Amino acid sequence: MPRNVWIILLMALLLLSACGKEPTKPKGEGELPIRMNLAPATQMGFDVTRVAVTISKGSYNSSMDLIITGDMAEGTFHYLEPGTYAIQVAVYSGTTLIATGSGTGEVMPAQTTTVQISLEFEPGSLEVIVVWGNPYVQSRRVLMLGNSYTYYNNGVNVHLQGLLRSAQPNWEVVVESRTGGGFTLADHYLDPLTMYDIQYGNWDLVILQEQSSRPVNDPELFYQYAGLLNTEIRNSGALTGFFMTWAYQNSPWMYEPLRDAYLYAGASLEAEVAPVGVAFNNASVMGGLPNLYDSDGSHPSLHGSYLAACTMLAKFWNINPMGNSYRPTGISANDAADLQQLAWTSLR
Repeated sequence: MPRNVWIILLMALLLLSACGKEPTKPKGEGELPIRMNLAPATQMGFDVTRVAVTISKGSYNSSMDLIITGDMAEGTFHYLEPGTYAIQVAVYSGTTLIATGSGTGEVMPAQTTTVQISLEFEPGSLEVIVVWGNPYVQSRRVLMLGNSYTYYNNGVNVHLQGLLRSAQPNWEVVVESRTGGGFTLADHYLDPLTMYDIQYGNWDLVILQEQSSRPVNDPELFYQYAGLLNTEIRNSGALTGFFMTWAYQNSPWMYEPLRDAYLYAGASLEAEVAPVGVAFNNASVMGGLPNLYDSDGSHPSLHGSYLAACTMLAKFWNINPMGNSYRPTGISANDAADLQQLAWTSLR
């Protein structure tokens, strides 16, 4: 048989052999199944017709509608890179949006991580509570790094600890702070005491608060030292969070660049951001709320510090502060309720 015929036959056999092999799943990828119990919604008379879920990580974004069978809604995202994904949920009855929720889910290499989602109701509203996978909710030892915005009014850390202990009395919670007047994140990174505290404090969560104007006037320095601190924090075994601050009272134009800088830092480092600045801005738009500023128009009043703590409780632990019994002396029950609601709705 001529040589060229042998070559053709050999190539044909190789092609047939290749076609017979099943495709292999790429290594180092995982899945993210979603399951939602719809029974609480149906028991209250809601006819859930659609559950839309969106996951994102960095520039990656994917959405799906879960398959509804009886009181369960299910679906699975496949072939995901390892890491933490932000998850948003929207629940519809017909074309009416009746619930939203958000959280995070961890995807491990070549493993399946199940995400459990449940519904919880409050008077007059329906909300989705994510009760799975968010690593922040496991935080019991918390360190806050900042400056006077953190230590004013006895310290945001003190109020956050009070809220956490009221919400979860069985938890052994410690919330401490390391601060310096006017300190930037660069100052903290260059401070041996701060670095020692990060490395040997056995923290679960370290919350970063940048100097008030640096994210607006020099965002690159903010990003640089946020990244450097994040590396030290992650190496110590803790998570990084951000305390988004607010615009000066007489400089409302600061709000958007400040907000965007913190959100960018959080997204680039895959860290949660407590949107305190958003809550302050919402208060100024709404009106009728207690003054959140000290007399200098920059530092927080006691009400501002309490709002910051309520926003952190809501964001990092996914705990609704509404109805929380902790309030510092000097804040009335009505004002506390208004600020708790503002903190919760500012996440939505």
